[in-house]
Order: sequence, then structure tokens, then C-alpha cells
Amino acid sequence: MKVSALQKNGIGLLALDNAYSFAEKIGLTLDEPTNVENFNALLIRFLILYTEYTTGVVLDPTYSLPFLSYKHNNSGLLIRLEREQDQDPLSLPRFLPQWSIEDVRNNYGLAKMELFYHPAEDMAVEKKKLVADLFDFCQYEGIDFLLKLVIYNPPGKEMDMVEFQETQLEAIAELQKFASIISLQYPQDPLATATLTSSLDIPWIVHSDGVEYDKFKEFVRVSTENGAQGFMIDQTLWDEIGKMRLEDQSPDFEKIEQFLKTTGKDRVVELMRIVKESRAE
Repeated sequence: MKVSALQKNGIGLLALDNAYSFAEKIGLTLDEPTNVENFNALLIRFLILYTEYTTGVVLDPTYSLPFLSYKHNNSGLLIRLEREQDQDPLSLPRFLPQWSIEDVRNNYGLAKMELFYHPAEDMAVEKKKLVADLFDFCQYEGIDFLLKLVIYNPPGKEMDMVEFQETQLEAIAELQKFASIISLQYPQDPLATATLTSSLDIPWIVHSDGVEYDKFKEFVRVSTENGAQGFMIDQTLWDEIGKMRLEDQSPDFEKIEQFLKTTGKDRVVELMRIVKESRAE
């Protein structure tokens, strides 16, 4: 799959590849069969309700990919390569066993990997080599590669806004040649966003990075007005459902379903409208 297939009217990606954190948020431990059944039912609802409006959906091979048939035909497919559990920002990403770039190609998907990175970290060289090797393999197999780049604070140090922006620019200078498209944290202000766009030779999108929906909506607006192609959103879209519990603290699936059909759907439509309007200007 190629990035160009996602770009026609801007990019809006629904990320359903964070199974463990999503399940934990709503109070479901995935080592219990009943919880897995309920979790699977939610994944199916997301695919049915939202992929009609998004240009792509990100799935993981273990939990969400088995429900690919529920995806709307208008929405492209991206597949997560690395393990979600036990990810350590200081270590190299670990990959899913018995899963490969060839499997992504065979499912007509685009490969996606999340990388926690800081140019000054001890593992920087090893991480760059890993990304370069993945990109080369994707090119060999004829598919594109999305790199979700997360700049993190080194242990014992906090970055201010200016330092974060400088670090992000340094990181994309090092890594952009190893990706077909890159997903980035919001650079914190419009000028930095425009600078980011001018520094990139590939398309970029902004990801939600754990912020609340109203704040992310503004990030999408500013980013797309300053050169971003769109967004990738995960739990920011439905964060409130984690608090929808019955008296015994189990998930209130009736309330969750109502939220997904109304507020959640409205948010997807709103974000896609922002992207399309920004690109039309």
C-alpha cells in the first residue's frame, strides 16, 4: 500500500493498535476470556462506526487485525510492526513473533512503527539503523512505511518548549529519509509547525499524544493550516468511556455504545472536516 492512497482529501487515521492500554483504560484485563470477548466487540464497533469517515485505520496483528472485514472499503489499512507490551523508550522496539513486512504486504497494508527517540540518547545509532533497515525492507516489498516519532525527555531532564522544538527538528533531519510519511507530536505553536513542514521532504501528520479532544482538535487545525496532511488519533477520541462504569466498576457498555454512536462519531466527522477545509484554503 502507498501513502498516496490515503492522501486524496487529507489524512485521518484511526489508531486501534494499542490493545493493552485501551483495555486497561476501560477496566478489562485481557487475560480473561470474557473480557477479550467484550473488548473484541468494542473493536468491531469502532471499525463499523468510524472507518466510513477516516482515510485509514491502524491495526495490530494480535487483537484488531482479525476484525479487518468490518473495516469500511473507503478506509486504508496500516499494520503495527512492534510489540505494545513492555515497551521501554530507552530500548530498541521489539517486534511481534511470526509477523513480518511480507505479512503486511500480503494484507495490502502500509507498515507502521512507533519509535521513542532523542538524538542524544545512547541508543540513537542503533535506533536509526533499525528504522533504516525497516524502510529498506518495505521498499523492497513495494509498500510504504509510516514512522510515528515520539520525542521523549531523557531520564532526569525536562525539556522546555524551545528545546523540544529544536530536538524534534534534529530528530526528523536524522530520520525522515527512512520513512514514507511521519507522524509527529504537535510542535507547540504555529510558527514551529510551519518550520517543521519546511524542514520535511515527506508528508507528515500530527498524532494525539494523550491530550484531551478539544486541545487535539486545535492541534489538528493549526497543523493542517501549516502544512500537515492530517492526523492520527487513538484514545483521545473516546477517552471518556474509561469512566463509564456500573456500580461494580465493570464497564457500562450501554453508555459506551451511546457515546460511540454520538460524541465519538461527531468527533471523527469534525476532525475530517477540519483537515479538508484546511487543505482547501
